[in-house]
Amino acid sequence: MGITTNDFFENIYSVIFSPKAFFERNDLTVSVRLAIGTVIFIASMYKIALGITDKSILDIWFIFKLIWFNVTTLFWWFVAALYFEYIAKIFSRDGNIKKLLFLTSFAPVPYIFFIPLNLLKNSCSVGFTIATFSEFALYLWIIYLYTLALKSVYNITNARAFMLIFIPIISTLFALYQTVCFLQKMWFIFSV
Repeated sequence: MGITTNDFFENIYSVIFSPKAFFERNDLTVSVRLAIGTVIFIASMYKIALGITDKSILDIWFIFKLIWFNVTTLFWWFVAALYFEYIAKIFSRDGNIKKLLFLTSFAPVPYIFFIPLNLLKNSCSVGFTIATFSEFALYLWIIYLYTLALKSVYNITNARAFMLIFIPIISTLFALYQTVCFLQKMWFIFSV
């Protein structure tokens, strides 16, 4: 018997323990409401973990910060989905935006592991080192899950999925480099 896709915790369990099987399933019942709920749950858990470690959870404005964090996370999640949809058209691939939203909502599930890592970071220097390397591994895991989601939606290779993920990073770094070069030239021109 397969995993029912409308069960929130079953989906999270399968993303953690059998991600490839979850993202490659063809019988998914796509629910945008469940996807939005997943994004809000993961973002809230992440923000609460940060609030516990830096003690900002005790601040009276924390609930408003949490709401704002969820709103901005939802906004950037939608922007990322639109970006992936637009760039995939360059590869001549048509996708399903609802399926993309659904699958990419489960890709950041490893963020829930940042809660114990943040507590470990504040324990001692060895804990800080272990937590830092573990966070790096979690980020790699998240990139892998996004790759699986993009492969499933657009039927593309691993290389193209990585390109979809890293094109904005590379273009942002290039734009930053160009901005610094421009500012250096302006500084040189006006300092003479």
